[in-house]
Amino acid sequence: MSGGDTNGPSVDALRIAREEARTTLDAQLSTLDDIDAKALSVFRLNVGIVGVLLSALSFAAASDAAAVSLVLNPAVGIGVCLFVLSAAAAGLTYATAGQRVGADPVGLEDAADLSETEALAWLVDSYADWIRHNQRTNLRKAFLVTLSILGTVAGTLGLGVGVVAAFTGNIYLPAGVAVGAVVLLAAIADLPGQIYRIAENTDTVGGTIAIESVRTVMAGQRAFKGRDSED
Repeated sequence: MSGGDTNGPSVDALRIAREEARTTLDAQLSTLDDIDAKALSVFRLNVGIVGVLLSALSFAAASDAAAVSLVLNPAVGIGVCLFVLSAAAAGLTYATAGQRVGADPVGLEDAADLSETEALAWLVDSYADWIRHNQRTNLRKAFLVTLSILGTVAGTLGLGVGVVAAFTGNIYLPAGVAVGAVVLLAAIADLPGQIYRIAENTDTVGGTIAIESVRTVMAGQRAFKGRDSED
C-alpha cells in the first residue's frame, strides 16, 4: 500500500497513534476482566452466604422454632435481602458485556481496499471509538461492582445488628452505627463521584482524522459474556 493525502496525517504519526491506541485498549480490557473477576467472586460469596443462612434457619426451625423466631427480626431480614441484591448487582456486572476488543472481520476486509494512509487513519479513528465505548462500559461495571461490594458489607452489618437486637433488644443504636459505616464506606469508594461520571459521560463519538473517503468508524469486534450493551 502507498501513502495517501499529503495534507493529511503522516503514515509514521498514524502508526504511532495506532500503537498507543492498542496499548490503551489492552489496558482497558485487562481492567474490565479484573472487574468481572471481582464481580464473579462477590456473586459466589453472596450466593453461598444466603444458601448457608437459609439452610441453617431451616434446620434450626425444625429443632427449635421459638429460638429461630427470636433471631428473625427486621434487621436480619434486611441483611438477607442486601445479600440477594448484592448478588444481583454482581451478576449484572459480569453479564453486562459487549466491550470492543479490536477490529471486526468486515472492517478488515474493507480496509484491504484502502491505501495505507487511509487504512491507518480509519483504524486510529476506530480505536478512538472503541476506547470511548470501553470507557463507558468501565464506568458502568465499576459502579455495579462497587454496589455489590457495599451490599455485601451492608448485609453483614445487617446480620450483626439483628444478632445484637435479638440478645439485647436494642436495635436503634447498632442500626445507626451500621448505616453510618455504610455511608462512610460509600464515600470512601467515591460512589457519588461514580454516579456523576456516569451521568456526565456522553455517547457522542465521531472520527477526527479519518480520510474523507472513509465515512464511518469500524464497528469493532465485541466480546460477549452475557447481555450485550450497544452504547
